[in-house]
Amino acid sequence: MTRSTQIVLGMIGILLSQSVMAVNFYRYENDDGRKVMTQTLPPSVVHRGYEVLNEKGTVIKVVPRALTPEELEALAETEKQKKLDAEQQERDKQLLAIFSSPKDAERAMGRKLEAIDVYINVTRGNISKLQGEFNSAQAQAAQRERSGQEVPDYLVSKMDSFSRQIRLAEESIAEKEQEKEVIRVEYQKDIDRLKYLMEQRQGGADR
Repeated sequence: MTRSTQIVLGMIGILLSQSVMAVNFYRYENDDGRKVMTQTLPPSVVHRGYEVLNEKGTVIKVVPRALTPEELEALAETEKQKKLDAEQQERDKQLLAIFSSPKDAERAMGRKLEAIDVYINVTRGNISKLQGEFNSAQAQAAQRERSGQEVPDYLVSKMDSFSRQIRLAEESIAEKEQEKEVIRVEYQKDIDRLKYLMEQRQGGADR
């Protein structure tokens, strides 16, 4: 065995002996509430929490006690609220980037509602025209029936087409009216939130 090999083996032996000598201790409270230190940790006390100490008595690790179901529920609720608050802050940031004041949001809502009203008015005008065309075709059909003539298929198809277009246009108007209500509700939320943020900002400036 060479000299260098002997040195290496000697160093390994020293390290192994040191690791064997290094003993950890556990400190915990027993059933009487007294601090106890042992080399082994009873499984029955793990949930109470404990400290790990080295051979010099220095605490090298602290394991907290297990939380009760009530504490776990409260912690989960706190984390949930933190998440909701963070999401609200992000929404507020985006809202303030879009609108500088509640008035801005009100004007934006007005523009959207106005655009929808224009569409509704145009559609109602189309319905009026279609209704006139339908009434004209219906009058022609009635005149033929009174004179004992058969109503031609093209006239029947014409009336069916006008009737279908009128129905679709009326359904479209109903959808747009519902859309207006959704816009009012959504924008009102933004307007109310902006008012709150402005009040908070003003309150902070007054302090």
